[in-house]
Amino acid sequence: MATYGLGAAEVLGLNLEDVDWKSGILHVRRPKTKAQTELSLLPPVAKALAAYLQAERPSLAQSRRIFLNTTIPYTPLSSGVFRSRIRHHARQTGIDVPVLGAHVFRHSHATRQIDAGANPKVVSDILGHRCPSSTSVYVRVSLGRLREVALPVPQ
Repeated sequence: MATYGLGAAEVLGLNLEDVDWKSGILHVRRPKTKAQTELSLLPPVAKALAAYLQAERPSLAQSRRIFLNTTIPYTPLSSGVFRSRIRHHARQTGIDVPVLGAHVFRHSHATRQIDAGANPKVVSDILGHRCPSSTSVYVRVSLGRLREVALPVPQ
């Protein structure tokens, strides 16, 4: 999620066939727009995904969804369970904030991209926005970038 700026629904909607290991492509469906996006399967993501599939995902599951509950009947994870797991792991690492969910990863991704100098239109496309101005909801300009464009104060 943090690597690609994906939302919870996009991650929870991933099926086994959406990962093309041979071509190194991750096929993602945008729930709101129904658009299909192909993302490069980056090595750290591929490694983490392979480790999950080999060691964590129930091997007897019939569902084609990637992320499943670990108890029978091995149903796809719900957004509520997903959010709960994010909060649980955050608390384990010492992060204790009043509001924390999957969307924070999407926001962090967009912010990092803009701070690194990415074109807002490109970030908007990556996030799957139909309107580029929607990116302003996720992206806040850092103080460092503001200082770069600030005009001197007249004396």
